Amino acid sequence: MSPKDTIDIGRNPAVVRANAYHALAEAFSSPADWSTTFPEDLSDALLPLGGELATLACSLVAAASDAMNHRESVSVAHARLFLGPFEVMAAPWASLYLDPNQRLMGSASLYAAQAYSEAGLGPGSGLMDAPDHIRHELEFMYYLAFEEATSGGIEWRERQRSFWGEHLGRWLPELARAVRLADQDAYYGALADFLLAFAKAEKPHLKERL
Repeated sequence: MSPKDTIDIGRNPAVVRANAYHALAEAFSSPADWSTTFPEDLSDALLPLGGELATLACSLVAAASDAMNHRESVSVAHARLFLGPFEVMAAPWASLYLDPNQRLMGSASLYAAQAYSEAGLGPGSGLMDAPDHIRHELEFMYYLAFEEATSGGIEWRERQRSFWGEHLGRWLPELARAVRLADQDAYYGALADFLLAFAKAEKPHLKERL
């Protein structure tokens, strides 16, 4: 899957959430792939969340701006956290948190793949990792929120509620805590803090009925 462009069709909640998920998926990309406007893109997408999340977004944007000046060391931190090769400090796959056997392409991976398929998505040519990688799952939530925003169909909110409650919401906080514990770079510490607050806010939001 590859996300659509950030959308701006008014500031209804689905639009704000879609843009936030889009930005968070990009936040997990390799620093070598960041665009020159990466900090500004984070700001545009996350500040509209308001409240505590906006405050934490400001810290994340500041850390991202600083990271742009030393991308090589941030890239090393990214590799240590999510790639290895000898030890992955914060595994970016749901399987390592939800699968009883902690096996890639096991039950957690298959759950994600099935959810994508049921929402009308194929694996896509850009899917170079297991379907339960954090970037794919955040992009999926972006897609669902995008469809809610543009169609108004309740089924898209229900798909978000189901995927979050049964899957992503169960392991995203654990991933964030692992990133925070690893303490590899100020940028990733700020990202972890934001993710923990975002997950806390998202749970009650998705319980609301349209």
